[in-house]
Amino acid sequence: MSTSPARGLPPRIYIPIAALIAIIFLTVMTYFLRIGFGVSGAVLGDGAAPTLRQTQRDTSAQPNHNVQVGGGPPPAVAAQLQQLRAQIAAHPNDDVALVQLGDLYLAVQKYAQAIPLYKRALVVNPKNVAGKAGLDEATTGLAGEQQH
Repeated sequence: MSTSPARGLPPRIYIPIAALIAIIFLTVMTYFLRIGFGVSGAVLGDGAAPTLRQTQRDTSAQPNHNVQVGGGPPPAVAAQLQQLRAQIAAHPNDDVALVQLGDLYLAVQKYAQAIPLYKRALVVNPKNVAGKAGLDEATTGLAGEQQH
């Protein structure tokens, strides 16, 4: 009787190959997760929030220029506030700037300051969808704040 040659790899080699593939896979996934969950500060401006690597390093060697001793917003947000206020002062009927300033107040849960800005924007442009949404959210937030 003739025996046919065995096909494929011997079973004792499957386990090391599977382990190697799993290690490579986990290494690649870990790399992507570190990149994906690193905070880049897109909301507060470029470099406003520390990245994952910066939070893991000793921060005493590098000063954080985005923190003020007396409190207040980071410099990027302060600059945006100043720019929006100047834009509104120069063009009081700029509904987009009014909504953007309202959005900044809404983001820090200062609903009482955001509501008048949204209302002004809607007087200028009653079809401003962002103004309507912001007004609704600020009104809901203020009502929830008053209940507590």
